[in-house]
Amino acid sequence: MGNDPAGWVFSTDGFLNAFVTQSGAEALPSKTGGTYVTPAFSIGSNVGSSSHVTSGFVPETFGFNVKSPDIDGNKLTARLSLQTSITNPGSHAWDSDGAATGATPGLIREAYLTYGGKWGDMQAGKSLGIFGGQAILNDMYIFGVGSGLNSNGQPYGAFNTTTGGIGYGYTYAGWNGNIRYTTPVFLGGAKASIGVFEPNSISSAVIGAAGSASTAANTITASKTRSPRLEGGLSWAGKIGEAALSSYLNATYQTASFAGQAPTLLAGTTYNGNGSSVSIYGGELGGKVSYGPVDFVAHVYGGPGLGLSGAQLSFDSLDLTGHANTGYGYYVQAAYNFGQGTSVSARYGSSFIEQTSYQKKQQANLTYNMTEKDMFGAMITHVFNKWVRVVGEYDYLTNNWADNASQSEHIGAAGVVVTY
Repeated sequence: MGNDPAGWVFSTDGFLNAFVTQSGAEALPSKTGGTYVTPAFSIGSNVGSSSHVTSGFVPETFGFNVKSPDIDGNKLTARLSLQTSITNPGSHAWDSDGAATGATPGLIREAYLTYGGKWGDMQAGKSLGIFGGQAILNDMYIFGVGSGLNSNGQPYGAFNTTTGGIGYGYTYAGWNGNIRYTTPVFLGGAKASIGVFEPNSISSAVIGAAGSASTAANTITASKTRSPRLEGGLSWAGKIGEAALSSYLNATYQTASFAGQAPTLLAGTTYNGNGSSVSIYGGELGGKVSYGPVDFVAHVYGGPGLGLSGAQLSFDSLDLTGHANTGYGYYVQAAYNFGQGTSVSARYGSSFIEQTSYQKKQQANLTYNMTEKDMFGAMITHVFNKWVRVVGEYDYLTNNWADNASQSEHIGAAGVVVTY
């Protein structure tokens, strides 16, 4: 860190982590002539028992910051952060950067500037979304592993990290281009934010052949995005008596249109969606309370198009006719600090979808959509100093389908996290 004579301040920060993991997953359910749909961020077909050394939920991060001197009562700040991972691909290729399986060896998740003063602040660039953002930051898996580990080590080919609690109680906010305004503090601790964001395509889960996982290319995507996604919300932080409280209420809205889609549908059903559009929207409410050695976190969300994958709007928001699923979920979390740096925490989260009328017809024809995902996790942490902590973790996951079939996975992990 350093200051130049003109008053500019430059700083760096970082996040490094490494975990040893042991995981074991059951086989996918099977039924003669049947198909079990497995959306992204579910346990999937990579079953069995395995051990790995990997990054956790947060990738290795190196941040660079700059802050201006006061300029007529306003300040300019900027941030660039670079992400990578220690995770090898599922092929276990030695000395690999992950590219062998399509994973991204390097990322830039943050590249933004903020200009503000007494009137509030404007931010422009790439940063964590408003909707779903605080749910991630409150999640204990920020310093852990969570979901996303089984016999292939890193089953989600485009990622180099695990997936924490995504899809098990909240949707993924994502790191998107955006322009947002945040008000100054009012009413003793409240703020409001609103922004326009790079829109996502909106898709259905991929349906596989009979008796298989969902690997065949029978899906539908609304990819024509003629307007940005809107996200906004209210937050409040302060104290009530001896308890510290932070809370938020956020919403999101987006539309996209279909073009050139030709899904394979059930006999007697015709696809007429090309040229039409679909609207996705949702709300979320949550917060954190800290009282003495105890912390408690709660989060709830819901809305049409918020699918089980947890990747907001992207992977399993629709059925094959283009109608949106209604998704909803919650997670609760509690932590106790024993002092001298040692704490324990526990978390339970669930996500659900309501089947559309077409998906109910699919079930009658032996195609079963996933309707619920649950995860319980427990963690013990010891913080040696402001830079170094060690973490031990156990997680139990279940995925459930419309016919009440299920699949489970156990994950154990131990590792070290360094922040500076």
